[in-house]
Amino acid sequence: MMLLFFLLIALGIPIAFALGLTGVIAFILTGDPLELFVQRMFTGLDSFTLVAIPLFILAGELMDGSGILIRLLNLARLFVGRIKGGLLYVTTLATMFFGGVNGSAVADASAVGSMLIPTIDKEYKDPELAAAITASGAIVGPIIPPSLPMLIYAFSAANVSVAALFLAGIIPGILLALGMMIVTFFIARKRNFPSDKKKYTISEVLRILRGALVAAVLPIIMVVGIVAGIVTPTEAGCVGVIYALAVGFLITKELTLKKLHDALGRTVMVSTIVMILISVGNSITWWITIQGVPNAISTLLQNTTQNAVVFLMLMFIIYLIVGFFIEQSAAIIMFVPVFAPLAMSYGIDPVHFGLFTCLVLALGLITPPVGICVFITSSIAKIPIERGFKASVPYMLSVTAVIILVTIFPQIYMWLPNLLLSI
Repeated sequence: MMLLFFLLIALGIPIAFALGLTGVIAFILTGDPLELFVQRMFTGLDSFTLVAIPLFILAGELMDGSGILIRLLNLARLFVGRIKGGLLYVTTLATMFFGGVNGSAVADASAVGSMLIPTIDKEYKDPELAAAITASGAIVGPIIPPSLPMLIYAFSAANVSVAALFLAGIIPGILLALGMMIVTFFIARKRNFPSDKKKYTISEVLRILRGALVAAVLPIIMVVGIVAGIVTPTEAGCVGVIYALAVGFLITKELTLKKLHDALGRTVMVSTIVMILISVGNSITWWITIQGVPNAISTLLQNTTQNAVVFLMLMFIIYLIVGFFIEQSAAIIMFVPVFAPLAMSYGIDPVHFGLFTCLVLALGLITPPVGICVFITSSIAKIPIERGFKASVPYMLSVTAVIILVTIFPQIYMWLPNLLLSI
């Protein structure tokens, strides 16, 4: 069935439909009634928690149309613009800030890339590096809360706290950004990139900080509200949408009815893809459970090792291979119901495994052959995709180093969600 699934993907069939068609064929071959496949699709969507997904997406789309990105870019330039190769650091910070607002790496790469890649190319004459650093920085945003992949993971793996997952992502997200900045430091020094000589007056600094504060409030109220137990993730999504509308129409006044219409359209498209994946993924998960596949995998891995760290390293390889071909959210929906219970059998905290899963599958967004973020940024930079992937290698290694660090030493970041659970 896996061979059939990958064959359908190779033929260009969208992942959601390839997964659904694979499921239908699986049910036919085993003699299970197709009515049961449809019924399992329905139960996969019969959850109030799922309402949070389109709300999170819409909040990010509205903030994108509200002129928030340019304010975040100004803030990043204020902090690091005067360093050699300052625009490269600005890109990393901007993708981190903006990803924290919209929760999507793909949207992050597209929005920040369209604004900064032409500028970086003009300043440093290096379109490959511009594409690479923008694509790599884009995967940092969804690790820092609020995070759409973490929300999907919390739904896919039973009894995992969204608040704990959000808190778990803060420190690893910062480490990812710092690792990329270290790589950028050596590249900028080696190529002797110039620095930004612009000097800011006190009034300009205050204006930039005021503008960025508007953007910072959204993730703060959403994450703090969930962590404090004031709102559920779905209610936090509602608050985020209302706040984004208020900011766009009343504060920045850059959100128009046309932009609102476009944001709603994009939200419907993305949400539909996610919901189809969740529904057919639930049917496939039920089928493979009935066939005893999770027990077979569990027996195989436990016969291979009893060590939790070795198990996570094996999962790193599995997830990395999956990430070569399947986008992050789709991979979470497909594989987490199988592997999350197995991780718990090794005594691995479900929050730790959730952060690990989101990190490794995020790496797949910048690795060949499917790395969608590199595809987007290379297209904006007008370079062949293979050159974009080649320039991304140092950043891939940086991300891998951070993943290994937080996997082997989870206490680096787990103290934060554990603090929440102890209160």
